[in-house]
Amino acid sequence: MTPRFRVLVVTMGTDYVAPARMPRELSRAGFAVTVLAPKDALATRTVHAAAIVRFPERASIYEWLHTVASTAQRSAAQLLLPGDDVTLRLLMRLVLDPPPELKSDAMAELAALVMRSLGDPAGYGASLDKSSLARVAASVGVAVPAGEAVGDEAAAVTVADALGYPVIVRPLVGTAGVGVVRCADEAAVRQAMRDLPSPESFPPIGNGRALVQRLLTGLGANHAAVSWQGRQLAGFTRTAVQTQREEGGPSSVSRYAPQPGIAAGNQRLIAALGLTGFSSTEYLIDDATGVAHLIEINRRMTPATHTGAQIGVDLAGALAAACTGRAWDGPTDVPAGIDRRLALFPQEWMRNPRSAHLAEIATDAPWDDPDLFASMLNLQLERKS
Repeated sequence: MTPRFRVLVVTMGTDYVAPARMPRELSRAGFAVTVLAPKDALATRTVHAAAIVRFPERASIYEWLHTVASTAQRSAAQLLLPGDDVTLRLLMRLVLDPPPELKSDAMAELAALVMRSLGDPAGYGASLDKSSLARVAASVGVAVPAGEAVGDEAAAVTVADALGYPVIVRPLVGTAGVGVVRCADEAAVRQAMRDLPSPESFPPIGNGRALVQRLLTGLGANHAAVSWQGRQLAGFTRTAVQTQREEGGPSSVSRYAPQPGIAAGNQRLIAALGLTGFSSTEYLIDDATGVAHLIEINRRMTPATHTGAQIGVDLAGALAAACTGRAWDGPTDVPAGIDRRLALFPQEWMRNPRSAHLAEIATDAPWDDPDLFASMLNLQLERKS
């Protein structure tokens, strides 16, 4: 019997959906999955992991990294998959700029595993820093909203005045929309700059603290993909039918349909970044021009990565083929003419337990993972308590 390829899923989040849902897809694709997560995290509830390891409570960053290194060694992990942005940033920084106290054989082994798992380190900075990402995207013909990186209020106002209001202010390094503000005038820009997350929370990669861009209006689109050494193996694009919050945000009901322009541009972007592993790239399709503009890239599994197999594009299967030296012969995108909708669980249920979408269209609820399903139901109860 051929040994299973060994993968380690790492997350620092307790209620993150992606690292809880992907073990099923990875296991089904032929991986032996170890999950490393905090105590009581959703990811520890899945029955589809071969082993589950828990972080020590109240661990320091150094203790956290040593736990990752020791778990990777004990599980003989051949691939490491981050399940959240903080994990991703810490692992990339271990490769790019390790503190002297982390220079050990164990950390060197972990850094080598990170590079095998995430691809060329030359693309890490651009993946973390939105201004660097914008330059890389423009160099390969992927549209980005007009704007510039700025370091202080005065520079932000100068750029905003030149672009014309409204504008949007985005932290150069950030996660989950923290610090992203739409600004209608100079006062709003100044306030947005004052309210940026502290550098200690999101250390900058290069010069500047924020990206000031022209505000576009249009339909948001997300392209989930899996890549190997800069080559996109498979991917799919989804747009929001329903968002988790009234003002927008992540999708809770998604529409899956081919977007050839986004898929082709995403392939060029992945090649430029030398990316390996899962990714999720955010675009905004401008109402005025119909052109998809790049917003950001998340180089990790995201809450809908696991839905690929359900709509016919098996990202875990494509990754398994690459890891074992096989050519991927499955679908690489949603076929032309396909238009499917899917209610994401627990996102749509948490938004509205009586949602008509839950009754009328398919959902991705983990029916075959009862402890995880119960834990997801408890999220709603905990929110109300």
